[in-house]
Amino acid sequence: MAEAETVELPAWMGDADPSEIGFPFPVDKRRYSKRIEVAYKHTDRGPLHLDAYRPADVEHPPLVVMIHGGAWHRGGRYEMGLSRWAGWLASAGLAVASIDYRLAPDTTYPDSFQDVVDAVDFCVEEAAELGADPERLGLWGDSAGGHLALLLATSQTRDDFPGPRLRSGGQRLRAVVAWYPPSDLAGLHELALRAMGGAGESMVSSFLGTKPEEDPGRWREASPLDQAHPAAPPALLLHGTRDLLVPHHQSLRLAERLGEIGAPHELHVVEGGVHGFERVAPGAEALALIERCRDFLRDHLG
Repeated sequence: MAEAETVELPAWMGDADPSEIGFPFPVDKRRYSKRIEVAYKHTDRGPLHLDAYRPADVEHPPLVVMIHGGAWHRGGRYEMGLSRWAGWLASAGLAVASIDYRLAPDTTYPDSFQDVVDAVDFCVEEAAELGADPERLGLWGDSAGGHLALLLATSQTRDDFPGPRLRSGGQRLRAVVAWYPPSDLAGLHELALRAMGGAGESMVSSFLGTKPEEDPGRWREASPLDQAHPAAPPALLLHGTRDLLVPHHQSLRLAERLGEIGAPHELHVVEGGVHGFERVAPGAEALALIERCRDFLRDHLG
């Protein structure tokens, strides 16, 4: 009898059992329809796509733009359980557009962020085709996708942001959910350098295409911590204390900043939670936070 194949997990997943990895709730596919590979933009490297999820029997539902993680260097709109995440939200009455974007190091900031901006503009312009309400937009992102979601939410609702801008305006952005997001990019870069002995290039500097001392303005422009302001849409931040990729102090600092300026936010820190704690053998607290994520979006999008 052949021995069972051993699955080796990355260290950041802790001591999880491989059989316990994945989106933890059942998804009723009868409650939504799905269109895949909708081209929302053409680049010199080919088209960029999104998958559109439309809830059944709901007229003009609000729309959630879902942005995948992967350290800005990898990942995709249907990987790491995102198709189940999107289907679960759609089955609860939310339209979802799960998007791809260009990745580092083949491209650097602001290209990937411009892609996210263009995806939102596409969804607004094609809202009738997507069966969604273009006036009620939410954002969902995990890890690097959480960073991009937070950056979009903060930068597009202020008048002085110097980077890419929504043609459709930021007034439609009503809520953002960010799981274990980088928010202080310079701080995350410095931590990575210390881990590497003080030299080398971090994933963050590869994404930005420069180092903080070379172009500090670009680093501030790309950091939600620096773009936070009182009129930003409500933010839900979720982070685990055992996160070895993005330390939970990233969310603590952002929540502290949002509190200082009076911006609406909600922070949940999970003791012992690893990076991806909602899909890596999630416990009762993680399961409750997944449901809180859905309710937060529904409450603020109406």
